[in-house]
Amino acid sequence: MNDDRNWTVLFIGGASGIGKSSIAYENARFYGVNVLEVDDVYLSVKTITTKEHFPAIHYYDSGINWKDVGVDDNVNWLIDVSKEMAPVLKELADRHIEDKLPVIIEGDFIYPEFIVSFNNPEVKSIFVQESDKNQILQNYLSREGGELQQYRAEISISYGGWIADTCRRNGIKLIESRPWNTALSRAVKCLL
Repeated sequence: MNDDRNWTVLFIGGASGIGKSSIAYENARFYGVNVLEVDDVYLSVKTITTKEHFPAIHYYDSGINWKDVGVDDNVNWLIDVSKEMAPVLKELADRHIEDKLPVIIEGDFIYPEFIVSFNNPEVKSIFVQESDKNQILQNYLSREGGELQQYRAEISISYGGWIADTCRRNGIKLIESRPWNTALSRAVKCLL
């Protein structure tokens, strides 16, 4: 465990299937803090809300199948859900700052420009990118197996490209997920 931490809340974002959860948990072990997965927060919000208040989060409840809408529409959905999740994640971060409870918040639904809005030195972020679609495909297959992983990898590479472009435009820290054996040291270096 490393107590030399200059943040209370660390957001680790990026597309699905790129290894950001592995990086988040490795950082959590290094710093001795917990990880909060945005997927769990998303499911909680979805359970207690309606499409009138959170239309993107409930978009696929209407019978539309994500497999039928195309890569661009899926990427736009991910962006829209990330925007809807921003106020929820802000409240969670503010609570951890107020209570001085360090945490890593990790997930696909972290809107990069939302991070800039904090303007608080206790909040840091790292976004993770994987530039190789075949690597994402292999990650999905090894994690889950099954069908449609090629299509999911296409969505992830496109969403990841949008995240990377947004991070570069806004001066937000971005690292490549590989090489895996240096991911922790590269993440820690970003936070200095």
